[in-house]
Amino acid sequence: MRVTPRHRFRVLSAAAAAAVLIAAASLFIPLERERFAPSAVHSLTVKDRHGFTLREFLNDDDGRGEWQPLSAVSPHFIDAVIAAEDRRFRYHPGVDPAALLRALASRFSDGRRSGGSTITQQVIRAVYRHPRTFSAKVTEAWYALRLERMMSKDEVLEQYVNRIPFGNQLFGIHAASRYYFLKPAKELSIAEAAFLAAVPNAPASLDPVRYHSRALRRQRFILGRMAEEGTITAEEHRRALRQNIPVVLPSARFAAPHAVEFAVQGVQRGVPLAELRTTFDGELYRDIQWIVRGHLERLKEKRVTNAAVVVLHNATGEVRAMTGSADYFDDAAQGKVNGALALRQPGSSVKPFTYALALEAGMTPATLLADVPTSFPDAGGSFVPVNYDREYHGPVRLRTALACSYNIPAVRLLHRLGTAALHAKLAEAGITSVTKQPEHYGYGLTLGNAEVSLLELTNAYRSFANGGEWRPISVIVSAEGIAGGPRPLSHPAESGERHPVFSPAAAALITDILSDPAARRAAFGNHFRFPFACAVKTGTTKDYRDNWAVGYTPEYTVGVWAGNFDGRPMQQVSGVTGAGQIFTDVMHLLAAKHGSGESRFPVPEGTRLRRICARSGARPTDACPAVIEERFIAGTEPAERCTVHHRYRVRGNDGTPHIETFELFSGEYREWAELTGVPPVPPGAVEITGPAPPSSRGGRPQILFPHDGAVFKIDPVLRTAYQSIRVEYASAGTSSKRTLLIDGEPELAAGDASVWWNLRRGRHRLQIAEEKAGRTSVSPPVSIYVE
Repeated sequence: MRVTPRHRFRVLSAAAAAAVLIAAASLFIPLERERFAPSAVHSLTVKDRHGFTLREFLNDDDGRGEWQPLSAVSPHFIDAVIAAEDRRFRYHPGVDPAALLRALASRFSDGRRSGGSTITQQVIRAVYRHPRTFSAKVTEAWYALRLERMMSKDEVLEQYVNRIPFGNQLFGIHAASRYYFLKPAKELSIAEAAFLAAVPNAPASLDPVRYHSRALRRQRFILGRMAEEGTITAEEHRRALRQNIPVVLPSARFAAPHAVEFAVQGVQRGVPLAELRTTFDGELYRDIQWIVRGHLERLKEKRVTNAAVVVLHNATGEVRAMTGSADYFDDAAQGKVNGALALRQPGSSVKPFTYALALEAGMTPATLLADVPTSFPDAGGSFVPVNYDREYHGPVRLRTALACSYNIPAVRLLHRLGTAALHAKLAEAGITSVTKQPEHYGYGLTLGNAEVSLLELTNAYRSFANGGEWRPISVIVSAEGIAGGPRPLSHPAESGERHPVFSPAAAALITDILSDPAARRAAFGNHFRFPFACAVKTGTTKDYRDNWAVGYTPEYTVGVWAGNFDGRPMQQVSGVTGAGQIFTDVMHLLAAKHGSGESRFPVPEGTRLRRICARSGARPTDACPAVIEERFIAGTEPAERCTVHHRYRVRGNDGTPHIETFELFSGEYREWAELTGVPPVPPGAVEITGPAPPSSRGGRPQILFPHDGAVFKIDPVLRTAYQSIRVEYASAGTSSKRTLLIDGEPELAAGDASVWWNLRRGRHRLQIAEEKAGRTSVSPPVSIYVE
């Protein structure tokens, strides 16, 4: 059959009519609504406890986004995008014929592209991602017509403002506003709204960070359009042109990277999240970062390249700060390693757990421990501990042994208590990395040969601050799903039920020892002096590969590690001169800017104060030259009297008899006494028994701290409640009343061994007056200066 032209025309006409009818009918077929669901552009925003954005993580499309309703956008931005992208948006059905004709004319007349896509068409392009071909343009136009039949204009605008690209992997005005201006989109000014409205036209070439001036030129064009449309007044136009538009540098939007990664990697998956509110404090992190970098600059000649800091809130367990390294982006120093989680040997910083075991076993802070050459048989042969200072100190009270971190007494204690007991106690305190059998670690366990993480060790110390009770840490405050509303979430580090590790009394005694500057002075001098209560312990590995400082106030527990992630040894840097200096500055920072004002540890229940001989730790006799006050768990107070001090009548070189006190040691201390030159009793001396005559008992009290000539500075930032020192002294004997004298005038009633005094500027003379049997004895004066 021959096809005539008339027949061909009829067939084509019918086909065209059918196509038109089908196309018209398809206008009533809605697009897949799930494609326009908000989840597709959501990214995860991690915030600190105050709501400050620490970091945004890319969504499945490798971008950042935050879906919000149209009401959460500044009306200025809506006016700006309509003026810039689609002036007839409110009137066309999804496709603007006038703009389309203009674009086609421009393309065929001079070959240039002119934007003819409406806001609705741009939404279609963002959702379907069609290739940029002519046929795809036709499809986008058709889909735009269909979209406008299923959505209102405001719904289309909501899709647009949440999906359009703004460069730097940003999608939507909310993500862009927070990224470039650190503010919600609702708060954008006219100038800021027009500036951001300029970017979607060409996100790469109008990048606000790299090409700020180009974006500003486009902004001025848009402001002119807005003035022409009447959406802003002439005066608003002039003010907007004058407004400076600085953008935030990218580094400011990447805060607390180790802490954020720790939080995000640990949360339970399954429910897409829009926001994760953490316990971290962004401002505290920045301050600590500067402290760390400042000290590492000082220590770089000692071959120290890194440090880590953890700050825990005692009452809640909130991780307020986790600084994993000095610089996350320093690849040469392995800055991406999180030093708060890395396993390292803690050195002497684990000793408090051994001493707490000893206190619970019936020992006291006054128990004498032998610091003499000792060898212990173990699986490897003989274990011979050596003190850090390479000295032997003879009989030392438990308080002094812990405060001064002597190694030999600690190992002797562990020998008595058993390595298995300490091994189990560390596990109770939340140390999960000590997984081998106790025999593997041996006596070195109390000296820190088992690797631990800074985070777990810091939380273990928090047990002492919380009365001996272990409690889990807290990382997540709240989480919000993409559909809105809270989502229940937990972090693996938050697991575990609170449980007692030590008795409240034993924990309180450890706190009392670690916060006693007089007890540690023999080993550490005047390091770790605080005008508020602070317990602290350091640790240094024998090869100087790691050093630590961990401690707490009534409100915070802080852990610091310093060293090198590649394991290189430092150059003679100890826990005092390395991590300890960072610890000190962090504690002062917390007291000045983040403290509640609680400056002293509470008096522990179940303990008693008793007077003891400072040398023997026993009940003092009239022969004891120095008497101090010690705290005991009730029922463990010493019953025996001092047997170390004895009075003898001796004759001087001129034959005149006088009474002199000698220290007599026996057993394991005899050789030490001979080697260290303890004066022996001279031949012919006669021991005096019974009460000492008045002439030999009329001693004077002595101020132990502060030292004569000491200088103190009043911190202009620190709360006045912290501006005090503890005046410590040794009593001359039993007295009915003690008084602190300042510049010769009675100032405060004093206890048996110490009294707190608030600093005030100027030169001052300190003395302790004791009344006894109607007589008053006054200590030699100690002069100090307060700046």
